Amino acid sequence: MIASLFRSNKMLKIKQRKTHKKKIDKKLPNQKIDLKFSRAGVATMLYSGQSTYRSSSPATDSLKIFNKKIEIISKRSTNAENPLRAHNSTFLKQIVKAICLYYIVEKHPNQLREIKITQMMGSDVVGSNTILKSDLRQVLTRSTDLAILGNIVPAKAAILLNESIVGRAVLNAATHLIKSLDSSSPFDRFEKLWRAFNALYKAFAKKSTDQECHVELRKHIEKYPGIFPLSIAKVSPLSVANIRPMIRFNQMILNNHPTQRRTEALKDSIERNKDTRILEIYLASLPVREKFLKNDSLYAATLLYIVNGIQAKVTRDSDVLSILCIKYMYFVRNKMAHAEKADHGFSFLHGGAEELEIRWLTPILEALVIDLINISDTF
Repeated sequence: MIASLFRSNKMLKIKQRKTHKKKIDKKLPNQKIDLKFSRAGVATMLYSGQSTYRSSSPATDSLKIFNKKIEIISKRSTNAENPLRAHNSTFLKQIVKAICLYYIVEKHPNQLREIKITQMMGSDVVGSNTILKSDLRQVLTRSTDLAILGNIVPAKAAILLNESIVGRAVLNAATHLIKSLDSSSPFDRFEKLWRAFNALYKAFAKKSTDQECHVELRKHIEKYPGIFPLSIAKVSPLSVANIRPMIRFNQMILNNHPTQRRTEALKDSIERNKDTRILEIYLASLPVREKFLKNDSLYAATLLYIVNGIQAKVTRDSDVLSILCIKYMYFVRNKMAHAEKADHGFSFLHGGAEELEIRWLTPILEALVIDLINISDTF
């Protein structure tokens, strides 16, 4: 009898605790954020799921993305008065994630026409704020071509919703990729793409320096070229005649190996390549550091390696991709970022040599960025 009464009381307490918890949950303030776009046609759902945010608990916000609107429902201990103006607002971060994923899955530069933020306590509306199109700064212009985003696997893009190292890297990379498509300057577009690439290769390699990250990525591309289909397809048809006139290979060698002490590193970098095209380019550029190589008694061995490699007629597209995107574009980007040249805005004619080079390099880097997003779940 007593045991039965004890069990009954225990069950009652458990039920009471559960009921009390539900009441507390209902009292937590909700924030409903509606983002509406200028988009004709029938509403179609493109994504439905959860988006995590920075918190001591594994909390999530509900997210629904349609072709015409985005709905975010969050539950916090406090409501933000104006999340769009806060520096570290988790609400703002969720909006950025949602819009970024929206453009990837919608693939059209629809314009925001309204953002409505509604504060609720349970089912009661306690406040709202509507921001109209005239007060909004658009992410993209109407003419932006987002077709290339169709190459991103939606399930891999959704990783950007995760508040993790890889999730943040994919989010940062995707925002820079999207904004690169909206850039009118080829140089600005390249710079944004490099930032996207930088975010991804650091998350991939998990190393502290760019050089260490580059080494790890190069090894991965060489070992698994099949998981980089878009970028490999860009370099596969290229010949020496296509590549050499478009890049400043001699200047890169002089920049990367400026002193006698860097000569052995030059020999090592050459011998990491087996592709005939790359070795032919190195052969043509060898005279710029012939003296240094001979001073260290490395010239004969380096020349022999190159000649034997050319005669072997090996095609290894991963070498071409790594040389162009990791080694050469790093050289180009540093020249731009470190102000080692005058600002590109002081080029007075369209289609100058530097602009042609950047325009030629950009599609290859863009493809590699997308390839990396598509394997980001393996980082």
